[in-house]
Amino acid sequence: MKNKNLSFKKKFVLSFFAIFLFFFFLEFISRIFISSTTSNFKAFYYGFNENIKIDINHLIKFKINLTDLRDLNLTVNEIKKNLTKSNNKKKNIIWAFGGSTTKGNFCGSNASSWPKILSDKNKNIDVVNYGQNGIDSYVSLQILRNSGIKSKNLPQSIIWAHKFNEINVIYQGIKKDPNNILINSNKNEKRQLYFEILKIEKTIEKYSLFYKILKNVIITSNRKIIRNFTNKHINPSLTKEDFTFAAKNFEFNTREAIKLSKNLGIKNFYIVSLPSLKNFEERMKDKFFIHYYNSVRNLKKNDDVYFIDLSKKPIFLKEQNSLFCDDTHKTLKANILVANFIDSFIQ
Repeated sequence: MKNKNLSFKKKFVLSFFAIFLFFFFLEFISRIFISSTTSNFKAFYYGFNENIKIDINHLIKFKINLTDLRDLNLTVNEIKKNLTKSNNKKKNIIWAFGGSTTKGNFCGSNASSWPKILSDKNKNIDVVNYGQNGIDSYVSLQILRNSGIKSKNLPQSIIWAHKFNEINVIYQGIKKDPNNILINSNKNEKRQLYFEILKIEKTIEKYSLFYKILKNVIITSNRKIIRNFTNKHINPSLTKEDFTFAAKNFEFNTREAIKLSKNLGIKNFYIVSLPSLKNFEERMKDKFFIHYYNSVRNLKKNDDVYFIDLSKKPIFLKEQNSLFCDDTHKTLKANILVANFIDSFIQ
């Protein structure tokens, strides 16, 4: 009987050890993959050093960002020691953030972009365009962090033109929660079991790169499967709670960007609501835009935060046939108008 018990214990220990080695191998391979993709060996410190932040924005396209927050803190401390670092410049440097409607050149190669037109129009302004296709405020926050670390020529102003892509976080009804909004919600605390599962899941993700990658693969795969069934970019099953969550996510990201810009000595922060087709505005008004504007009202309470709402300008409704090539993307004529409006506001 004792021999059987010893045999069982031995098998149990060996099985446990084999499972441990298996997951250790997967974790090690995951860290090699992230390290090689980001060209940064600090991926091996993930989970052991709370300053190492890794964001998987698009796994297939290898859009993975690694930030060491200690580098950002060093930059902030250096700026505080030398407050004139960003202010003794002849030109007013502006960093523009947004999606494809900020990146521009979408409605043909001659459509240009409003940041370029703004920079060309006003010789006292030098606009650096950080807009990228398809990104939301969470990715722009990463770009702002990295640019703050690397740049030797920080701007006086930031233009934050995020709105249309903010529902990325709830795409096809499957939420991403990079800012832990769900786990910090009082509503979820009342759902005790769900709340405990969320806490465990977030703890695993905090320490395991393998799980972080696996989770990204699962979410992306599920979204593609659902998209094939619905054949719609905006899933019909999305609820008011989903759109509210997306707006809260935008608000959190933007608040972090405002806080960081102040720490970097950047004086002005402009939130811009870009225009779109009338039908699109009406379609999204009660779904997402109502929550977006609530978040903007909260953000405007910060000092040196300004809101430029171009979606209400009548000309974009009256002449929309010549200003848009789809729901949100603009022709050269529209980008000139956007640049002119922003220029008159910041003057």
